[in-house]
Amino acid sequence: MVKNKSDLFIICGERSGDLHGSELVKELLKINPSLNIHCWGGDLMKTSGAKLLEDYRSYSIMGFIEVLKKIFFLYNKIQKCKIDILRLNPRRVLLIDFPGFNLRIAKFCKKNKIKVDYLIPPKTWAWNSRRNLTLKKNINNIYSILPFEKKYFENNGLDVTYIGNPLINRIKRKGVKKNRKYIGLFPGSRGSEIKYSLSIFIELIEDYNQEDFIVFGVSNLISSSYNIISKYKNVKMVFDNTYESLNECKYAVVMSGTASLEVALMKVPHVVVFKASRISYFIAKLLVKLKYYSLVNIIMEKEVVRELIQDKFILENIKSELNRLKIKQSQKKMIDDFNYLSGRIGDQNSSEKLAKIIYEKLL
Repeated sequence: MVKNKSDLFIICGERSGDLHGSELVKELLKINPSLNIHCWGGDLMKTSGAKLLEDYRSYSIMGFIEVLKKIFFLYNKIQKCKIDILRLNPRRVLLIDFPGFNLRIAKFCKKNKIKVDYLIPPKTWAWNSRRNLTLKKNINNIYSILPFEKKYFENNGLDVTYIGNPLINRIKRKGVKKNRKYIGLFPGSRGSEIKYSLSIFIELIEDYNQEDFIVFGVSNLISSSYNIISKYKNVKMVFDNTYESLNECKYAVVMSGTASLEVALMKVPHVVVFKASRISYFIAKLLVKLKYYSLVNIIMEKEVVRELIQDKFILENIKSELNRLKIKQSQKKMIDDFNYLSGRIGDQNSSEKLAKIIYEKLL
């Protein structure tokens, strides 16, 4: 029998997964510093103590058309990941989000009798519910960070543990500041998102030249992606310093994704935007059956923040929403909803809770 050369093998495909993974690694190593943890992830997990085998920036691709263009490249990456798993024969594999890649790894692990868990499972409540069968056949344990998912998955025959949302504890550590002066702009964490958002954000910066802005970049993208911002004197550019800088923002314009939930939990009134290639958006509209795009609205089951999607994502609509957010009554209603949202998510330390569960399974 092949010896286990790794206790835990973690796989993610984007920055948010790397962040979740890094906090879990820290908590696991607090319990047992001698644990041998490997990952396909990023710098955050590496800094936390995991051995980084492949950086997610080399294989993270979003969008139907974009994935099709790189299909053979991604196939080769999946094969490389399988080789790493066989070589290390980990006692357990933890998949974080990134379902197009990770579900293939899950099937491989099951076939090779390696136990595999899933943190942040595929959003089958939005589209491709057939994946529930794949989860049922191949995954040992599922851990959710969205409160409504437990009931959904259980109704579909899957046992899910809700561990709370790690954003709550990150924000609790920072606190929420009252006097804020900036407008925050979140262009997204992928190159394809920045391609569509940044040009419209620049129109806003030029039109609102009496206002000060913070543009929230991400370090996993090449710095030249943001070069166009540097000439504006009313703009501060920050990288991966979300909470400290977000605490300086009175309003925000946020590309749909995890960032919207972060901004809401920091009690910053905002508008959510989204744009993709016309073909990708058309395909998504056919496949995705959701009333809302923003996680805030999905969790609350109503429109808390306005969503400017595709052709509605234009300068005039953003200005109209920012003007609405200046009204005290609009601000109060939104922040009241954000407070209710925090309560719905709960305040448990999700990373600590998950670390204890996984460590027990490693014994």
